[in-house]
Amino acid sequence: KEKLQSYCDLFLPPSQFMADTCVAGGYDKDKFHVLCNFIDLQKVSNPTFKKKDYYVYLGSLTKVKGIETLCRVAEQLPYKLVVIGGGELEMPLRERYKDAPIEFLGQKSWSEFRTVLESARFMVLPSEWSENNPLTVIEAQALGTPVLGARIGGIPELIQENVTGMCFTSGDETDLRSKVESMWSATFSYETIAQDAQERYSFESYYTRLMKIYNPRENK
Repeated sequence: KEKLQSYCDLFLPPSQFMADTCVAGGYDKDKFHVLCNFIDLQKVSNPTFKKKDYYVYLGSLTKVKGIETLCRVAEQLPYKLVVIGGGELEMPLRERYKDAPIEFLGQKSWSEFRTVLESARFMVLPSEWSENNPLTVIEAQALGTPVLGARIGGIPELIQENVTGMCFTSGDETDLRSKVESMWSATFSYETIAQDAQERYSFESYYTRLMKIYNPRENK
């Protein structure tokens, strides 16, 4: 750690969560500057904003992602959940929830699931481990899809409450159920969410911020 810091002038984590974690571990806070990830805007160009009556989970089907908690909640609700992704829990979950309002699509490529993501009323990221800067949140918002995210790691940094989505207590089924119901009945400006996200997470915006960090004197 000491040698790494002596050789590096600056660390650029993509989330405040990661920066705080490093500082708590003994790194010099003055060497940290947060710079969020960017995405390829061509992937999210021309979203339709035509929402359908389902919400979506996108990610691997593993325990740390909170998919088991989400499925238990979804089974109790009348809303349709579409699950995109594969993993060790896929077959057990398919069997257990075959009579629930949950549709498992399996592992899909971006071209195969983009329409599903952009047509969802909202996306849920129920992680039960500390995610750093999940691109799924950024990509969903860039398509105009609000996000219900677990309040853990860097996820809350990407969500503006009641504007681009909501947050819930990670692993808390009662809170998750309440927030799913709130998200289902809430009104969001899908166009505004997409426009703001595409401006904030574009390569051009990232490059501009990066150059200001690298050349602070030239950008005063």
